[in-house]
Amino acid sequence: MESTAGSRLPQLLARFHQRQPDIGIELQTGTTALLLRKLADYALDAAFVGEPFTVGELKSRIVFEEELVLVTAKRHAPVRRATDLDASTILAFAQGCSYRKRLEEWFALDGTRPERVMELASYQAIIACAAAGTGCGIVPASLLGALHAAKDICQHPLPEPLRQNRTHLVWNSDPSPALRQFLEAI
Repeated sequence: MESTAGSRLPQLLARFHQRQPDIGIELQTGTTALLLRKLADYALDAAFVGEPFTVGELKSRIVFEEELVLVTAKRHAPVRRATDLDASTILAFAQGCSYRKRLEEWFALDGTRPERVMELASYQAIIACAAAGTGCGIVPASLLGALHAAKDICQHPLPEPLRQNRTHLVWNSDPSPALRQFLEAI
């Protein structure tokens, strides 16, 4: 997940490399769906994924809890419902992103649908487009601080069932020795 890689992993990886300097880690980012598919194909040892997802045969450990916020242009009026949005363009990662799924669910719960989905490849792009008034997106509040972006946009709280998100580390049932060391470190 891009958000985990950008705001949570740097400190975690630094601590791990201090303890285990001989173990190399290769990091790939992607949507939750893509990372789970790669894990199922044994192309990855482990993945950080956001809820909602189906665990299936995988092992899972909750590693981070995130507060999610809706971001819009600064001039946007307060948003309490999806129907309060000026523009019904959502700014999100490709299909399979767990945060995109939450935003689409919010529209559906409000009995509406976004007119468009603009797929973007980074949180910086989502935030910049929201600041420009192109649409709205969901981002972790911690990421706004890490990117120093809070001053450029308006943050709106999401309804309670959508506001909190947990990031899990998931892996296949037989972890490698290196992965076992990583699991012990986190």
